[in-house]
Amino acid sequence: MDGETTERAAADDLRTAPDRLADAVSIASDFGVAWIAIAVTQVATRRATPRDAARRLAAAGIVSLVLTRWLKHRYAVPRTGTPGVTRARTPSSDRFPSGHTLAAFTAALCVPRARWSRVVALGFAGLVAWARVRVGHHRPIDVVAGAAVGTLAGGAIASVLPPAAAP
Repeated sequence: MDGETTERAAADDLRTAPDRLADAVSIASDFGVAWIAIAVTQVATRRATPRDAARRLAAAGIVSLVLTRWLKHRYAVPRTGTPGVTRARTPSSDRFPSGHTLAAFTAALCVPRARWSRVVALGFAGLVAWARVRVGHHRPIDVVAGAAVGTLAGGAIASVLPPAAAP
């Protein structure tokens, strides 16, 4: 092993279980991976048609992306400091609001079809918010803003999407 690999391995050994969980949650929320998995699972278990799952996933993705880009441009708060040892991808954009959190709350309210699924998804969205602070990529205010905007966006999308049809 080279020096850098040895240093990283040593730093990884010092990380706690919450640090590892935060990394895993941050990685799972990258690029909508968790929400795509939910949509695919709904189709595979015949709880949604491919068209319905794609419509809900696309609506959440497009709206959260547009809102995140607009807000980050409007409120360009420079990133300060560097995160600690983490496996989570460092965002390339400004800090405010947390785009991961905004997307998670938006998707949690409109991708899952069943009410109980939305409750579980909202729990995961909350975990995403916690993880983004834990890995050092955001401040608490960044994730609170992302959660608030994402909740409003997800609720709005869910209210205009047609009821999910049985496959």
